[in-house]
Amino acid sequence: MSVFLNLTTTVIFMTLTLIGTGIAFDCTLSAIEAMKNADTIYIEKYTNPIADEKINSLEKLIGKDIIHIPREKVESNFLVDEAESKKVCLLASGDPLTATTHSTLIIDARKKNVEVKVIHNSSIYTAAPGMSGLQIYRFGKTASLVNPRENYKPTSSLDIIRKNLQNDMHSLVLLDTEPQPMEAQAALEMLKEFESAIVLSRIGEPEAKAIYGEVSELLGKDLGRAPFAIIIPAKLHPIEEEYLEQL
Repeated sequence: MSVFLNLTTTVIFMTLTLIGTGIAFDCTLSAIEAMKNADTIYIEKYTNPIADEKINSLEKLIGKDIIHIPREKVESNFLVDEAESKKVCLLASGDPLTATTHSTLIIDARKKNVEVKVIHNSSIYTAAPGMSGLQIYRFGKTASLVNPRENYKPTSSLDIIRKNLQNDMHSLVLLDTEPQPMEAQAALEMLKEFESAIVLSRIGEPEAKAIYGEVSELLGKDLGRAPFAIIIPAKLHPIEEEYLEQL
């Protein structure tokens, strides 16, 4: 008499899911579902500060805690190592793949055969041009301004803007968020050599503002509250010009 045993092996795939929270911390339905099914949920806030009230509201919605993780842990092996045995989510402001660090996480996870999922969301790269009314295909390389630091005054961002203007292309200027979000007035002081600017504040929020004018006139004005982004426009198309005049 022969006895055959039918042994079925269940394979549980552990995952690292990178979730974009969008411009105004608006998570998609697929993101909420992923968080509900996760073992651990982390959030990084160094790319864009997130109010505690918003995080608390999301925790109530998904029924789980969201753990703040510092930059050094995001850039270490911590998340990938944990994802080898758990379903881990990392919340990142905007779209998770607009930051080089998060691309590196995917590379490191794949090397360890950890499944990676990415849930995209709105990004500053689309929201800022859209809010300003400028044509997105006319933007050149993005520039970033850093908060003033002792013995550290980089000029590469200004070179990027100058080059974009030479090529008749608009410049999106991102402002530093560490150790605190840069104020628009501080940024405009650094951008005084340029003729005009569009100052965008709190994009995606109910109190969002878009203010257009000559840099010299914008200095000293109430431009809203941080976080800010600034656009240095090139020569305007008539439709762009009409849109900005309405601001």
